[in-house]
Amino acid sequence: MTSRHTLVCLPPLDDPQQWAEAIDDAVEPYPDDIYTWSAFERYDSHFVTRPDAKPGPGALVQSPRARQVSPLRCSGSRRDLLDFDTMRAERAGQASRLYSAWESATATMPAAHPLSVFRHRHPENPYRARQEFHAQPQLQVLADLGAPPAQGRHDVTDALVTLDQEAFVERARQRAVPGDLLLTDDGVLHINPAFLNADDDAGTGSARYLALANSYLDGLPPDYLVFSLNVRLAG
Repeated sequence: MTSRHTLVCLPPLDDPQQWAEAIDDAVEPYPDDIYTWSAFERYDSHFVTRPDAKPGPGALVQSPRARQVSPLRCSGSRRDLLDFDTMRAERAGQASRLYSAWESATATMPAAHPLSVFRHRHPENPYRARQEFHAQPQLQVLADLGAPPAQGRHDVTDALVTLDQEAFVERARQRAVPGDLLLTDDGVLHINPAFLNADDDAGTGSARYLALANSYLDGLPPDYLVFSLNVRLAG
């Protein structure tokens, strides 16, 4: 069963003991999309809390693992306790370092071909197209640079090949906070089409989703709630 990173946003609810039930109620209208959810798996350290925040008892959803990662990491809280700017700066810094290291490591190599070239070569076999794309020597060096392994449509390799450093860093910044799905406080479920449309090499669908998600999250009132969940999709 496929799992996806999902952000669920809720109106103010002061009692943390009621948060799980409120999340259940929020996802209930989407049985064809969301099968189960957990705040203590995989994405439990997604959020960074503000260093000056003084959360009350139970005000942070924190797994034991997240506390080991950092006392500032959590999987949910009030919007005013979460530090989206720091999350974006962290992701941008990681992307900048990766791009610089990759650019240096491949400086004497010819330019790598973008994924679209291999899709054109194998229009009926997207798996083979991606295999041949990743087999390029310029991309093989990524393993030595500590880059995360290629993960299907979510990997960054095609972006490395097609974007300049500034655009690559901005791409990472835009992806720092939103997950794959966003359930807004008014009950609307938004889905990043990146894992639905394998042919969208330019990421135009994702760009629209990310712009919407970032704008919505930044505009949330301070007492609204945001949760980072590992959701298993139905079907």
